[in-house]
Amino acid sequence: MISQQTIDIVKSTAPVLKKNGQQITIRMYEIMFHNHPEMKEQFNMSAQANGSQPARLATAVYNYAAQIDNLPALKSMVEKIAHRHVQTHVTPEQYPIVGESLLQAMKDILGEAATEEVMTAWTEAYLVLSEVFIHREHDIYDEEGKQLMHS
Repeated sequence: MISQQTIDIVKSTAPVLKKNGQQITIRMYEIMFHNHPEMKEQFNMSAQANGSQPARLATAVYNYAAQIDNLPALKSMVEKIAHRHVQTHVTPEQYPIVGESLLQAMKDILGEAATEEVMTAWTEAYLVLSEVFIHREHDIYDEEGKQLMHS
């Protein structure tokens, strides 16, 4: 569960994420690919180059901030992303890498607006969301495994 304080802080960042979201996600991918070049293999680099991947992620981050107090509203988004992650073989071990890169990008782009309080709240919010994805993806892998066994 996410604390009410975190919900309030993350929700308060939604407008700034709407405005700067794509700058943040472009920066996130720069940081991540620089620190973990092996991650490039799982990404469609043409979707990186044309900006569609950073744009999709920016929308997802904004939606999470705006709806963090109403997680059921994000179910279809989570479902779509989780299936995409399974297709591209995302592993639970990769979530901390993405989280670290995203949080650093927020600091870089938001500057003074990325107060310690904001970064602490986003750290908690990211951990909760990554757990949601890890569990859902685990279930999808299980379902696919069962289908393979029965086919």
